[in-house]
Amino acid sequence: MTRNIRIWFCLWVLSVIGISFRGGTVTYGFFTVLTLVPLFSLLYLFAVYSLFHIYQETEQRFVTVNEPVAYRFALVNEYPIQFVSIRVRFFSSFSSITGLDDETEYELPPRSRIEKETRLICKYRGEYEIGVKEIEIQDFFRLFRIKYKNKECIHAVVRPQLIRTDTLGEITLSDAVRESERSRSEPDILSREYIPGDDPRFINWTQSARNGKLMTRILTGTTHQEIALITDTYRASDVQRVFLPAENKILEMTLAVAYYLSRNQIRAAEYHLAEELVSLTADNTRQFEEFYDAVSEIGFSSLHTHGLLYEAVMRRRDIFESSMVFLILSAWDTETGALLKELDQNGLQTVLLFITENENSLPDLSGFKNCTPVPVSPFAELPKEPGV
Repeated sequence: MTRNIRIWFCLWVLSVIGISFRGGTVTYGFFTVLTLVPLFSLLYLFAVYSLFHIYQETEQRFVTVNEPVAYRFALVNEYPIQFVSIRVRFFSSFSSITGLDDETEYELPPRSRIEKETRLICKYRGEYEIGVKEIEIQDFFRLFRIKYKNKECIHAVVRPQLIRTDTLGEITLSDAVRESERSRSEPDILSREYIPGDDPRFINWTQSARNGKLMTRILTGTTHQEIALITDTYRASDVQRVFLPAENKILEMTLAVAYYLSRNQIRAAEYHLAEELVSLTADNTRQFEEFYDAVSEIGFSSLHTHGLLYEAVMRRRDIFESSMVFLILSAWDTETGALLKELDQNGLQTVLLFITENENSLPDLSGFKNCTPVPVSPFAELPKEPGV
């Protein structure tokens, strides 16, 4: 109960006592006015709720994470009554607005408007509401306060941030991809029996299982230096505040790695699960804008399970013929462990970029000799290269 309501109630009780013991025109008039005050206040609030308008817009509907965009809103009173107390509250979980707060109280005289123009920043990639979240109004006597959701929120489509960096967690990309700079012989379809000393990466596991002994692929003189990026699109939670930061960081890491490789003329192929396993290539910086657009549109779903990802990757020979693999994910299960084991047994150097708030949740990879785990917080800022 607010202070004003308590004051009104005390006065109303006194007026009841007055008409009970004294009566008279003044006493009854005082009682009548006090009794009608709450009714008038509620009618006034209903009028403000019905007549008040708020308009808001951003400079563009498609925005990029951490890039300020022009934002403006207007409070409008087109009617001959006074709006005495208007407060607007903003979405703050996934976006921020410069120079505005939720505590400012606006008063609108008859037929007036208040306009504000500032900058808005979106924190995560995805689709969500931004701008004014709810409105709070009060009556003249400050007896009642009504909060209601804004009916015309801005639905933003936010694209991931592209960061030029050479550092991911505790590793540098230049060190991680050094192995890919060496020429690698490409195995032919023909196989022979494995001889101790042969490169275990070229073991043909399918023929080995069929023949009951290790078989290795025969080599040709060509080279293959493509680096594979496997992007996990499994949505492990249906809570927006949980999945948005993780998914944003997954795509941000994918783009950061691919952008580094393209700048250094290293061919990269990105793989992610949609209705099937989709492959995107990033050969050079001139084509990178097209690659960025495609990665920005990657969708996440609870249907894109790690089991399906494992099966799809196992059918792609080009992944196992890559010079190394970046595996980017935010959830761990037995199927993920099985995929990593297959990559490890095929001799592929793998960097596991694991998105997690708690480094202690990193899976035990002591048995994987070719895997480098890199924990990355979904809220951590990737360091930008000097001068960028």
